[in-house]
Amino acid sequence: MRIRTLVARIERVEQAAKAQSKLSPDCICFPENESPFFAFDIELEFLTRVRCPLHGERFKPLYHLYVAKWLRAKQPQLLWTHHSEQYRRAWFVSFPQDLWPAEEEEDPSGRIFLKLKDGTRLLASEPAWTRKN
Repeated sequence: MRIRTLVARIERVEQAAKAQSKLSPDCICFPENESPFFAFDIELEFLTRVRCPLHGERFKPLYHLYVAKWLRAKQPQLLWTHHSEQYRRAWFVSFPQDLWPAEEEEDPSGRIFLKLKDGTRLLASEPAWTRKN
């Protein structure tokens, strides 16, 4: 009986240590020193909807700043050259490679849509004067 209790206690300690580790293969959190880069509020929504199975919240959401079109165009390249493997793992959970990177499309009214690789169009941004308050 004592051996089973000891084994159960060791298993609980191992699970607790695994949950504390940001290096666990099951962790999909963004590294503390690499906050996620997002260009549109809809991307922030995708990032916050997915939760880490070990830690819950994957990052501390920041406020959104305007991102210039030239920088948005470089985002897929920068993902591979300026971020860690843990960052990419966390990123691809929210933005699967079979759908992203999305192609930007702007209509005559100034609205920006993100067209995914499967053809889905998502409204990413619209001019302030067209929004209903």
